Amino acid sequence: MNYLKPFDPAYCVEEERNCRRYTKYYEGVFAQGSGYLQIRGSYEEGLACADQGELYMRMPANVTIEKPRHPYSKWGVYVPGVTGIHPMLKEELVNLPYLLKLDVTADGEKLDMELPGIHNYRRCLDFRDGVLYRDFDWRTESGLVRCQYRRFLPRQLKRVVVQEFSFQVASGRCRLTIENGIDCKVTTNGYNHFKKVEESGEAGRRGCVVQTDNGDSIRMLSMLFDSQGKVLGPVVDSVLREGETLKLTKLSAVSTSRDLDAGYLEFDQMEALLAETINRGERVYLENKAQWARLWKRAGVSIVGDETAQKAVNFSIYHLLRSVNPDDSRVAVCAKGYSGEAYFGHFFWDTEVYLLPFYLYTNPELAKKLVEFRIQTLPGAMANAKAYGYPGARYPWESSVSGEEQCPNWQYADHEIHVTADVVHGIWHYYQAAGDMEFLKNALPVLKETARYWLARVCRRPGGAVTLDGVMGPDEYICLCNNNAYTNFMAARSLEITAWALELCGEAAEPGFIEDLRETAQGLMNSVDWSGVIPQCDHFEDYEEPDFETMWPDRSKPFGGQVSQEYNYRVKALKQADVLMLPYLFPERFSAEQIRQSYDFYYPYTTHDSSLSAIIHSILCVRLERDREAWELFQRALEIDLSEAKMGAAEGVHIANCGGIWQGVILGFAGMKWEYDCDQPTFYPRLPKHWKSLSFSVCMKGEFYRVSICGDQAHVIKVE
Repeated sequence: MNYLKPFDPAYCVEEERNCRRYTKYYEGVFAQGSGYLQIRGSYEEGLACADQGELYMRMPANVTIEKPRHPYSKWGVYVPGVTGIHPMLKEELVNLPYLLKLDVTADGEKLDMELPGIHNYRRCLDFRDGVLYRDFDWRTESGLVRCQYRRFLPRQLKRVVVQEFSFQVASGRCRLTIENGIDCKVTTNGYNHFKKVEESGEAGRRGCVVQTDNGDSIRMLSMLFDSQGKVLGPVVDSVLREGETLKLTKLSAVSTSRDLDAGYLEFDQMEALLAETINRGERVYLENKAQWARLWKRAGVSIVGDETAQKAVNFSIYHLLRSVNPDDSRVAVCAKGYSGEAYFGHFFWDTEVYLLPFYLYTNPELAKKLVEFRIQTLPGAMANAKAYGYPGARYPWESSVSGEEQCPNWQYADHEIHVTADVVHGIWHYYQAAGDMEFLKNALPVLKETARYWLARVCRRPGGAVTLDGVMGPDEYICLCNNNAYTNFMAARSLEITAWALELCGEAAEPGFIEDLRETAQGLMNSVDWSGVIPQCDHFEDYEEPDFETMWPDRSKPFGGQVSQEYNYRVKALKQADVLMLPYLFPERFSAEQIRQSYDFYYPYTTHDSSLSAIIHSILCVRLERDREAWELFQRALEIDLSEAKMGAAEGVHIANCGGIWQGVILGFAGMKWEYDCDQPTFYPRLPKHWKSLSFSVCMKGEFYRVSICGDQAHVIKVE
């Protein structure tokens, strides 16, 4: 460790003061992960004021405006896929025992970051290798202790957590007592999912086995080592004089009953893994660094002339890379990127629309895991359809590992059905990018079963009209409507994709099935007037005009949190882009004038209460050559997680916005066309005036390219 290590400000987030107000925010910002294992950036010793085992009943609510329960700190240790059953919130990601625990005392005085004796504090996360550093001086009654912490989750040892500590007595003399631990008294959203807990502590190790109420079993082992790699007891007691230093390494391992490769490890196997890890010394970090370097080589974006944007893009890429599991398609990336309890570890339409493009155009192998997740959860989608009285498959608004609907709020669970079409869009997007016919054949059951759902879900009117009634579009503030343009378009496209795929694969279908798909798709399109401003839904013009001046006095807070739901649902107030999602995803299908008219009509009604909103509008403004508005909206997206004042990441980072920021640069300012709209890499750049250049790599049709943009010129070179 280097106490004075310099950091590249473009590749790090740094906290220069410890303040209770911002602790929880930085826990989200400093989240680390190996794909398999994810942890929040909490202090090893915790905060005395933050009870991690508090029991309470969290009720279903609108999480966009819900006031969080834990104001100061909430630990988080997650293995994606390990879930529990909440009596009100359904299946949720379980917050596991806190295996990072390390208690430090100096002559009986316990370390707490809220002590007045903490000085010269600095904490920093390096995006390039996923390492979190913490340095501070601790003035105790016995003297001054200089403390240095370093921790990371080696990507090549996905089950392991490495924590390194250095305690130097800079003045005085004191007895330091270090206690290793695993804290099992952790609740998830106020609920205890641990049906059984067994703790052990012998032969220098701390261990635990917990079983969740959903049948998962988790085994953890933690051990302390000295600077020579010798195993120490769970409690280390050392008297240090001035100038002396105590260096320790804590290694922990996690294994679960869900593990695929090596299976569910026993304690002896985990101990052998930790022994091998400590024996490799600094090579463990160097191998981790090399793996991160390979990921950054594909995904990195270089912006010359804007350090703020560069840092925000790097922040986004880091969290996108750490939160995806490259080895397990039984899970996707949850809405908080496994950096907090909000959204309960569920998967939304974000997967296909906001996240998939980043992985697809930088690392198709990772993208494949996300689309394979939807294939894996087809049985759950079919169960959903059956529960609603329909044949086929209906993908849930909020999915967990089972694929069954987990949203506790009926408005979204029952009516936001466009996610079923979004899933098919993601599958087709991946197929067009990869040209993987075997994958497409494996995905055919998803296409056919979702098509059967749509054929039953539509309403066939006298005279031949086909409508989709009682739906909620992406907006979410128009609660129930008929013929939402986005839903109709995506459902129709889903049916067309299914017909294309069946013909392409030579798959036999029952007589008249393909014809029915195409006729229904055309009927859905005919139920929307596409001639001018695209109507969000039938009778949108009949909704009341919102009185924003009176009803929304504090623009720093969401509109939805300042009005009643009754008022919200009857006025033309939009939470986020709805109609405008269509020209964002399919710019070739709409004229520039139609996009301009639709944008100008809907934007004044848009509250941007959702983190998904600003970046979509920014991309459209770039295409409309509205440079100032594009830049302002892009900046708004950058601040969602990185603004300390707004503390947006306290409940976890907004991972969909991270994917959106990448899209804002590549699909917005760089002007890259979607792969399904071109045969080769195509760019129409319109960089912000102060950006001197932009460069990045993309993968298209299985080939990698290096793209360099200066002004309005793009240079594309194929990389062998």
